[in-house]
Amino acid sequence: MATRHHDSIPEAPSRGSPGLEVAGQFSDTTSGLSFLHRAWRRINNGENSQIMSGQLGSIEDNQLLARAGDKPFQKPGPIQIPPLYRGRELLGLYFDVCIATYRLLHRPTVESWFDTVSNNFTSSQPLFTGIGHARTSIVLSVLAVACIHEERARGESGLSPGAGDAFPAQSDKIFCEALHLTEIETGLPKLESAQARLIQVLYLLMSSRFNQAWYAFGHALQVLSALGLHRREDRKRPSTAHRRDYIDEQCKKRTFWVAYTLDKYLGVIFGRPRHYHDDDIDQDFPDAVNDEDMTSTGPKGSENDCHIESLISHAKLAQIAERISREVYTIKSIPDEERLAAAHRLGAELRQWRASLPPFLGAINPSSLIPSFRRQAMALRMSYSHTVMLAHRPFLLKNTARHSEELRRLARESITECIKAAQSVLEAVDRMAHEGRLFHAFWWTHYVCFCALVVVYVWAIQESNNNPTMAERRKILDRAERCLNHLAQATATNSPSRKYSIILQELRTEAKRKTARAIQEPGQISTSMTPIAMGSDGMQGPLHVSGEQPMQDMTVAQLWQPLFGSPVDTSTPGLQNFLDDWQTTDWLDLDSSAFASLPNYNEQSLTWMGEV
Repeated sequence: MATRHHDSIPEAPSRGSPGLEVAGQFSDTTSGLSFLHRAWRRINNGENSQIMSGQLGSIEDNQLLARAGDKPFQKPGPIQIPPLYRGRELLGLYFDVCIATYRLLHRPTVESWFDTVSNNFTSSQPLFTGIGHARTSIVLSVLAVACIHEERARGESGLSPGAGDAFPAQSDKIFCEALHLTEIETGLPKLESAQARLIQVLYLLMSSRFNQAWYAFGHALQVLSALGLHRREDRKRPSTAHRRDYIDEQCKKRTFWVAYTLDKYLGVIFGRPRHYHDDDIDQDFPDAVNDEDMTSTGPKGSENDCHIESLISHAKLAQIAERISREVYTIKSIPDEERLAAAHRLGAELRQWRASLPPFLGAINPSSLIPSFRRQAMALRMSYSHTVMLAHRPFLLKNTARHSEELRRLARESITECIKAAQSVLEAVDRMAHEGRLFHAFWWTHYVCFCALVVVYVWAIQESNNNPTMAERRKILDRAERCLNHLAQATATNSPSRKYSIILQELRTEAKRKTARAIQEPGQISTSMTPIAMGSDGMQGPLHVSGEQPMQDMTVAQLWQPLFGSPVDTSTPGLQNFLDDWQTTDWLDLDSSAFASLPNYNEQSLTWMGEV
């Protein structure tokens, strides 16, 4: 766990203190997001040694716009194409483990392209000879994704906080060559042009280069739109002009729905509008046919479980997530009753979605499955839990005391569903880390873990006065402690996931304050279930117990026992009821807080933030 550094606390700032630009909105210390101020100060102090001299952004200012803030690529050297046997191993790793549900490629076709690239390399010909730039870029991008997965398993490639960057990793070398091939591609766009760029987006996400991934994804979507892949092909069109290729037809559908799913998730992660709108789309889902059962003329008959089921199921889940974002988190001013009704209606759709999953993706324990299906089942479970939290978490903070009993019942059900989903995520993350699985390799898992921890800490703060079962709450918070530690240890210092852990540590501090309980002292303290008293300035007030004089020989930290974690920190002020002004859309701002830009964040505001 990262060590927390405490600043001296000067006089509390006035309401006239400088504000900050927080994820597109103005924020001051009364905002529901004010606890993020300390986190951003820590993030910037840790990542930019020149920040206190007023040179914030000097590193980013020297990077290209589409790469600003990302870990730069080292100057790549000559790449080595692996021999055939080794290349097949990497292709197997890519298709079986790395991509989970994002199965936009036809494996036998990619294997044949790799054979060509390998032969070209052996015979000292340009790698793209015979297959063109886009297909060669696909092969290299696939190899890069598999290589970075292996490097992460070995702790290489600057993927742990202490790793060095003196030499570019093999994965970066291969990726840079793949990127170069797409940049010099000529002619009209092809399906492979879009596929290459989408796989490059996956690599950039895996390597924590999120800013470049965002712009690369936008370019990929423009290619997809130019190809018209969001619309189904006109089945009434005469087919005499050219014979349809079944593999090509299915890969177009796969590619579109992978892009659609990524669009919904990247929009949530970055807190930015989604590109695709369901009203503009009539593309069919791909057929549930395995790669080995496809021919150019049509599918073969097969009784085996199908890998494409996960792609289809994930796309359908993304459609529900899109409606949740549009209806529950609308920026329009609507009554809480409407948001709650939408959440429960879409929550019912989520349960129907889960019930419709084939057994190998739903009912069967993932540990009993082969690696490819295990990875898919785990990814879908994680995404399902995230979508449940997305639907129900706004009602953790809704005051329904003045509403009808029916509305209060629905709100309680939402809270229960949300906490159960968060628990499911934390249990899965804890199990992955305990079993030695590659928790650190999956960018989406880091984000969902972040969301689950936020839900748990907010729930702990909000429920601090409601006296639920202490044993139950302590169990949940103990697991949250372990998962926060996993998140902090598994991520590179410059990655969004590392920022997640820092932001969570600040929220955790507030949760510890609110859940701390008085230590029972015979004849002195009789309120062992009373939260820490908070003064009007957010500081813990002096403790006066009825009939007793204030204790001069014990500190506040000694008198109050945290429900979880280390002793309560009393050297930094708390935030008085900082969740009271939390709005539904604040959840979205918190989701994207690792990517928040602070254009007004200068030396003066840094000094002021030390007072927050």
